[in-house]
Amino acid sequence: MADQPEPSPHHRADVEVSQDGDKVTLKAPDGGVTLNSEEAQELASRIFEAAMLAGGEDPVESDRVRIPMQYLRLAAERFSAPEGDTQTAPNSDEPEGHNAEVHCWIKDQTQSNAIHIAIGSITEEGWFVQEIIEHENVSRTNFADTDYLEYFEQALTQAEVFLFEIDEDTEGK
Repeated sequence: MADQPEPSPHHRADVEVSQDGDKVTLKAPDGGVTLNSEEAQELASRIFEAAMLAGGEDPVESDRVRIPMQYLRLAAERFSAPEGDTQTAPNSDEPEGHNAEVHCWIKDQTQSNAIHIAIGSITEEGWFVQEIIEHENVSRTNFADTDYLEYFEQALTQAEVFLFEIDEDTEGK
């Protein structure tokens, strides 16, 4: 089965799913195991992924697998409010600027869902996504010894974290 960068918090070490060729093996302790709803969903996801691999399909490419953690970096431009319209102005406590780089950490979603969540959340904040600069599956080690580790850690509990790095306008200053 494909390696996961971060184990799910619902992963049960006493229940194992493996795939070898066209066979999927499920191992549980003698007498079975009782799972809560989240653990059962996690197990079903692992079985589904192994079954797709056994059938010769790539579950990630077919966008049917939730990825433990994804990182997206996007270029965005602030929506321009019509002249004199203060109702549609984005958060006024943000730095003045029309361009931003937005860092997104999205937990436990498919690749396409992560993109939709990121673009939707950025749009709700008054920004238009111009480009997806980077999109990758990540683990804690990707951010070790960086200023971004705290955001990765926060996404483990909050599912979605967005960091806007706004280029401040310097015109006329």
